[in-house]
Amino acid sequence: MLLDAAVRALGLANAERGAAQNWILEPMGLVTELSGPFVFDGGLRAETPLSPVHARAVRLGSGDLRISWIRRSRIEADAWAEGEVPLDEAEERYRLEILDGSAVLRLVEVGVAGFTYPAADELADFGEAQATLGIRVRQLGRLAAGLPLEAELDVR
Repeated sequence: MLLDAAVRALGLANAERGAAQNWILEPMGLVTELSGPFVFDGGLRAETPLSPVHARAVRLGSGDLRISWIRRSRIEADAWAEGEVPLDEAEERYRLEILDGSAVLRLVEVGVAGFTYPAADELADFGEAQATLGIRVRQLGRLAAGLPLEAELDVR
């Protein structure tokens, strides 16, 4: 697919982002009937935090699980230099869900790219220590919760 100058941004104002609106489509240069109205509530996707990547779960000597991931960014994130990419949001926040299949057993919000899952909580949630752990984690943004990373982690 070739996207050229004919493809333009909608030019939504801040107040219009995420608000359901009726749109009518009018093909350029074609003599045809208008198409629509279509309900569209766009504009948030480009400002929604990207999904985290590279989730891991490591069993600590205490029996607790250390769950970690790497944050991604839209701003100046293409540098090859080592170190963290700049934070897109005013503050760093994540919503982590511990899963049993599709069921959410535990939900926590944290301010860093990691969480220590206490062994006592793991036992309360599952009844025993897990060899694999299902998670869903999203970075929380100023406009919306970000895209999720869903993973089944092998506990190391």
